[in-house]
Amino acid sequence: MSRIKPWLPRPAALQGEPPPLSAAMSDQGKPQAAGDRTRLIVERMRRAFLLPRPGRWLWAMPNLALICFLAVGVALLLFIRHNERQRQHDKLVEDTLWQVQTLRSEIAARQNQLDGLAHDYVRGNLSEGAFYERAANIMAGSPEVLAVAYTNEYGDATWSYPAQAMVPLKLHPAVIEPLQRSARIGLPASTPPFDFPGAGQAVALAFPAVQGNRTLGTFVAVVSLKGLLRVYVPWWIAKRYRLGFVDIEGETLAARPEQPLPDPGPLVYDIAVDPPGYGLKLRAVLFQTGWPLWQHVLYWVLAGLSGLMLWSLWVLKRHMRERLSAERALVQEMNLRQALEDSLVSGVFAIDQSGRTLHVNRAFCRMAGYSAAELLGGLPPFPYWPPETLPQCEQVFAAILRGECPANGFSLRYMRKSGERFDVRLYSSPLIDADGQQTGWVASMTDVTELKRERVALKASHERFVAVLNGLDAAVAVTDRRNGELLLSNRAFHEAFQLPPAEGPLCALPLRDHDPDGEWYDPILGRWYQHHRRETQWVDHSNVWLDIASDVTERKLAADRERQQTEKLQQTARLIAMGEIASSLAHELNQPLAAISSYSTACRNLVASGQLSQTELDGALQKIAEQSRRAGSIVRGIREFVQKREPQRSACRVGDMLDTVLSLLAAPLNRHHVRLKEKRRADDIVLYADRVMLEQVLFNLGKNAIEAMAEGGEANRVLTVETRVREDWLDLVVADRGPGIAPEDVEKLFLPFYTTKEEGMGMGLNICRTIVENHQGRLSVEAREGGGSRFVVSLPLATPMPLKEAEDHAV
Repeated sequence: MSRIKPWLPRPAALQGEPPPLSAAMSDQGKPQAAGDRTRLIVERMRRAFLLPRPGRWLWAMPNLALICFLAVGVALLLFIRHNERQRQHDKLVEDTLWQVQTLRSEIAARQNQLDGLAHDYVRGNLSEGAFYERAANIMAGSPEVLAVAYTNEYGDATWSYPAQAMVPLKLHPAVIEPLQRSARIGLPASTPPFDFPGAGQAVALAFPAVQGNRTLGTFVAVVSLKGLLRVYVPWWIAKRYRLGFVDIEGETLAARPEQPLPDPGPLVYDIAVDPPGYGLKLRAVLFQTGWPLWQHVLYWVLAGLSGLMLWSLWVLKRHMRERLSAERALVQEMNLRQALEDSLVSGVFAIDQSGRTLHVNRAFCRMAGYSAAELLGGLPPFPYWPPETLPQCEQVFAAILRGECPANGFSLRYMRKSGERFDVRLYSSPLIDADGQQTGWVASMTDVTELKRERVALKASHERFVAVLNGLDAAVAVTDRRNGELLLSNRAFHEAFQLPPAEGPLCALPLRDHDPDGEWYDPILGRWYQHHRRETQWVDHSNVWLDIASDVTERKLAADRERQQTEKLQQTARLIAMGEIASSLAHELNQPLAAISSYSTACRNLVASGQLSQTELDGALQKIAEQSRRAGSIVRGIREFVQKREPQRSACRVGDMLDTVLSLLAAPLNRHHVRLKEKRRADDIVLYADRVMLEQVLFNLGKNAIEAMAEGGEANRVLTVETRVREDWLDLVVADRGPGIAPEDVEKLFLPFYTTKEEGMGMGLNICRTIVENHQGRLSVEAREGGGSRFVVSLPLATPMPLKEAEDHAV
């Protein structure tokens, strides 16, 4: 038996205990309602814990002061850092401008040296030896100078120190072009940076030697960019900055120290160097230096004070939040339990050890029809106990007080205030207080009146369903799809298959081994059944088979009798046709018999005269034998036509079949003066069919057509026989020019015993349609333009051969 916690737990943070049960009693000595006690406790907690609204703002003041202090401190640090960065930037610009001025002065000094060489050469005071001596002096005094040369207007070196120093310049057309231009126009020039072997990037300075209006040549000095940085950058600048030359695209040409320079930024400054120009810039990058010690100390002190303030405020606020969260959680839990209790559809009531009612919820009051004030504090017998079940209610109440409660609860009948009875299911559990002591019992009950009514209605519905199912003549069974277990069956199922009453699972074997949708024969009982099987879902959502077997033995017997009657009618139709074709038989046999008689008389005359040779005798006897076989075939065909036999399919040629039918129709055609019109386009088609039955169909259609035209004029008596191939079908058409068939008679034309002739039996067309359908074909009739009717026999060209007949045909 489970234990539950008390309905209203005692809050640890309350200043004082909640009012005792006696204090919660009204003046009449009854406990107050649960909602009143909850509101009382919540109001006391609100007064004890919640701060007034102005007091809440007091807790926001330290936070605001801390935020302002941190904002001022951070702003001061940022201001100091900004001033330091601005001072470093200003110093960077100042030092870079001084360095560029120094480099320009040195480049100008090299140009002046070239100018002195040019003036001495023009006055004739410079020989080749003197040139080499002065070039060596220039390179010795200026280590950045890599070579000195005297070139003509095409850029070819006349004098060069060291030798072949101008060869690398010839490899760069962009470098030779400024030198050539200086020689042509007589003005100083410089080249863009280029790669000089062994020295890296370099530039060339050119100064022309001009005499009057004529340029004699150009003096060239190759200056290393790396050498300029190494020689003319003082140590105090190299210690503070990284200096280097970059081209117009920002690529590093030379640097000190030799590392790629970063892109322009706050601590990077670029300034153009001209000469040589061509986008050459001097880039200075300030080395990153650490903050001063006093700044670090200031930052750490500020951070420590801020952390201490944050920690103290956090501790204080956490304490307040814990108290407020505990209070809110308690109120929320009480409200939640009250809401859950009010939303329950099950009635709940609590009693103490003596049986006094301590608490009832809203659902209990709604079930019993009493208010909470009327029920609280009551002792047994309670007003909702009906008189007729009072002893049972007292026994159950005593069992609850003893702590006895079965797992499925108690089933009782209670009474509402209006006197209406209702059934309930009652469960109970101990009521434990905050100290773990049992103070009473809590019981819950559920109204099961409607549930019982539904069970009774469901039982009655099931009985009606079983009665209807057992009243069916068809055998019905439901079996498990996986293991064949019989789940449901009716009385007809057990009676049909003579199964004993099943006390457990039964496998429905009689229906599982046959075609799920077809007829099958039970050899044990000698009965025929029409079986239908469908897959469906059972009440537990499992897949099952629904089998329905109907006894069709009587229907099968009736069909057999009908088939036998049809065969007899066919035989009768053949015998009736014998009278029609008697004249045709006499006409057909007359010719071979007359020929046999003529050939016999001729043989006797020749024998009597003694002029008969052996060859002539053999020829006459052969012709007599041929005529005899012809007569025999005529008699055999008539006999097969009228005799009763089973259908026998074989390969038959359409042309031969039509020849036989037309020979049988010759006598009726001559007697009624009917002209025959043939449109035979499929004589060579071979069908696998019963030739005699198809000949009977065509003969019957032709005879009906001749009789339909017997009363009309001779000019319109035309019988048309047509054969044609249409896709995979063969059409045999018999058309006449008779009075035709009324539209209301077309639907009834093929019914048994329906005829439009006074002496007809009404079975001819019905038999014809049966024969055609047995050949998987169709027999149709349609009106003909100009009068008359057209009967069409459509047969499939690829008629499948039955298995037994195929075996016989193969043998």
